[in-house]
Amino acid sequence: MSIVGNLRLRYVFGLSAIAILVTTSFFTMQHLISKQRDFSQLINLAGHQAGLTNRIAYFASLMAATDDETEFNQARSQVGLTIHKMQAAHKALKEGDSETRIPKVTNEALETIYEDPMMGLDSALQRFLERAQNVYETDLESLSIGSIDYIYLVNYGPHVLDPLLDAAVDEYERIGRAAIVKIERFEGIVWLAALAALLLEAFFIFRPLEKQVRQALNSLQASVTQLTDTHQRLVEAQRLALVGDWEMDVASGALSCSDQVYEIIGRSMGTVEMNSENVLTFIHPDDKNIVKNHFNALAKNPDALNMEYRVIRPDGSERLVYQQATSVKDTDGRVLKISGTIHDITERKELSNRLDKLSRHIPGFIFQYKRDRNKTGCMSYVSRGIQQTWGVTPDLLQDDTRALSDLIYEEDLQKVIESIDASAISLRTWKAQFRIRHPEKGELWLEGHATPEQMMDGGTLWYGYIWDITERRLAENRIRRLALYDPLTGLANRRMLMDRLAHAVALSGRNKECGAVLMLDLDNFKSLNDTKGHDIGDALLVEVGRRLAGCVREADTVARLGGDEFVVILECLGNDETIGNDKVMAVAEKIRSELNRSYILGDGRHVHHTSASVGVAIFHGRDRDESEILKHADVAMYEAKDLGRNRICFYSKARQVIVDTRSAMALDMQTGLDNGEFCLYLQPQVLKTGMLCGAEALLRWLPRDKPPVSPDSFIPVAESTGLILPLGEWVLKQACTIVMDLEKYQLPEDFALAVNISALQFADENFIKTVKRVFHETGATPLRLKFELTETSLVQDMNRAGNIMKELRSMGLQVELDDFGTGYSSLNSIKNLPLTALKIDASLIRGIEKDESSRAIVRAALAMARAMSLQTIAEGVETESQMDYLAKEGCDMIQGYLFAKPMPYEEFVSYLGRKVKTA
Repeated sequence: MSIVGNLRLRYVFGLSAIAILVTTSFFTMQHLISKQRDFSQLINLAGHQAGLTNRIAYFASLMAATDDETEFNQARSQVGLTIHKMQAAHKALKEGDSETRIPKVTNEALETIYEDPMMGLDSALQRFLERAQNVYETDLESLSIGSIDYIYLVNYGPHVLDPLLDAAVDEYERIGRAAIVKIERFEGIVWLAALAALLLEAFFIFRPLEKQVRQALNSLQASVTQLTDTHQRLVEAQRLALVGDWEMDVASGALSCSDQVYEIIGRSMGTVEMNSENVLTFIHPDDKNIVKNHFNALAKNPDALNMEYRVIRPDGSERLVYQQATSVKDTDGRVLKISGTIHDITERKELSNRLDKLSRHIPGFIFQYKRDRNKTGCMSYVSRGIQQTWGVTPDLLQDDTRALSDLIYEEDLQKVIESIDASAISLRTWKAQFRIRHPEKGELWLEGHATPEQMMDGGTLWYGYIWDITERRLAENRIRRLALYDPLTGLANRRMLMDRLAHAVALSGRNKECGAVLMLDLDNFKSLNDTKGHDIGDALLVEVGRRLAGCVREADTVARLGGDEFVVILECLGNDETIGNDKVMAVAEKIRSELNRSYILGDGRHVHHTSASVGVAIFHGRDRDESEILKHADVAMYEAKDLGRNRICFYSKARQVIVDTRSAMALDMQTGLDNGEFCLYLQPQVLKTGMLCGAEALLRWLPRDKPPVSPDSFIPVAESTGLILPLGEWVLKQACTIVMDLEKYQLPEDFALAVNISALQFADENFIKTVKRVFHETGATPLRLKFELTETSLVQDMNRAGNIMKELRSMGLQVELDDFGTGYSSLNSIKNLPLTALKIDASLIRGIEKDESSRAIVRAALAMARAMSLQTIAEGVETESQMDYLAKEGCDMIQGYLFAKPMPYEEFVSYLGRKVKTA
């Protein structure tokens, strides 16, 4: 064979080997690219399932949140469509799909992921789709955010299903990489075999050619890999952002689109021919002309246009898209292509509309406030509620917020600015309350909260809410006034008084100056209330408060403790206590004089005169606390009352000793009552013939290991402390027990035991109930008892007194008027009361021997009693001459030392035994 032939043969052989090498490499590369494409689709499909689960959860949330049936049905259809997509995708992954070139891929790891009985993707996905189907089949009224299926969908996908889907995607990627590696290995073997056969020829003949071919192939491989990666990233980015890209040839109208465009319009790739005419059929009829005009404008003149329009999907649902498009021109300036992107903004628009609707139905407004590092701010978003709340339209705030700050009160503006600065520095929630001058409503109180966020350029962005709190502030002020001020007079109440007194004491301690507390009690205020009514009484209290406020300085405090008690706090009276006392006395005299002036009260122009008893307590520094100072003023005030009212008394330790003694006595009395230290002494009452006709029960206190206490000492204490009520009930029970025991003796038919009833007992609203209960418990007959009432008990309310006395008489009780001749009641009032007897006071009896006026009074009293058919009793009879005078004047019964002293019950029984026989 010739060299040329040999070379030709070797060349042909070499070319054939190269051809085989290139062909094999080509098919291997094609197979590699095909595999990459198939596995890319497989992985995309597997990864797409995670998005579908979130899509189902999202539209399920819309179904649960909306009250609109149309919106509900649209969301419902999306849930159904997505369920179908997930089922189809799952089937394609499991079984493969030749139409979409999804290969059937499986291995042991995938089988575990899909078929694990406890945590397999098959069962997990089935449960998820079953729940989704349940939500899809639930109607508008039945579905709520609290339903089990809804909660399962919202939480199950992100927390359980997504990790399983991610595991499947990872396994598919691993399988794809393994398959590609195998192909690459096969390609290497082909290369090695071809190179082994042509090593020599290739070394001498085709070495340069082989080197160039290999470089080209390597470059091609790198380009394909890079292109595949770039495409995959682009597709994934578009999927996540709901953005698709397209390009249209102006001459032919042909349109090429990315996968996401098909996803947005709801059509599968390859099922529809994409061109300029068909695209218009996907657009909402009301938007077609607008879109068409935009395309025509871009085709004629190179430009860039943005617009929003609606797309109709095959299932009838609408999607709102935002399109950006631009013209691509040649060197001559003619438009060759139009390219652009579309962005599905349906959910974003719905959220924006829902937020806008929500902001219309809530008080106040929401906002987004942006401020750069130079503290220049603008409202990048503000809801329409700002016009109602602030009186400013939103369009005025896009570039400048001075329209807002101009309406804020100057004294509040700086605080607002400082709070914004502090929030920007600390990135903590901005909170502020401030006043504005509303153009229509006047002064308003607003409150704002906003959460800051640091921006990349160094500025700060706040998301917040501002609302009107004017009513709340007014309510808080009303509550504060109710808590600190007396609602009737407007003066400070006890709570505020104690706070101001604590302040005054502290100030006195710092400044070493005197202060004083004046406690006032109106004299005879109760009688005004009882006779003229509470309206007139309230009018007097209001006027007294006004006059008190006019008698002191603005720095001083006037308070009403309650009822008719007032307190005045005087501060800064100087360092010298003598001078301070003079100042206090001057103010107290001014107050007393002012309060003594006549009052014209009520619509009836009732003229009233009153006075006040004033007690004064001086304090200097922190020598005493607030409670003790008030207690001293109270002690001084009661001393003024005891001395005759309408007086001013300063606190003294001597008076305090008396008060403490009374307090101690009251405590001892309570203990004595519990320990049985009280008893009844009986003093006989006789007829003028000397025959026994009754007795008076007199209370005695015999403390253990102590001398007896005089009734003149403990009875006033009992009345002032209220102990007279339990003591009086005890006396009544003892008296009933005594008369029950006396039934053993042959008592005179008209024998009755007299029991004294105090004014406080008689005024008690439960007095009649108590009397009836005692008679019921003891079984005593009322006929053997008679009640002695003082004129003081009756004059407070004559009508009430008459009614109570009638009820006592209806029970069989006798009612006597005690201490007659020393009270203030009129004869006209007494004659209308159902009395049985008048008891002439001992002070009148003692004077009848020497004093003609006393004899005249006794004579008149006896005559008046006879005229009113009342019996008479004279108490305190001690001499025969007194007895003779009373018998001469016709007195019915006598009581006094002339016949017997008060004696214990046992002695009275002995006395009784000498007068009557045992039954």
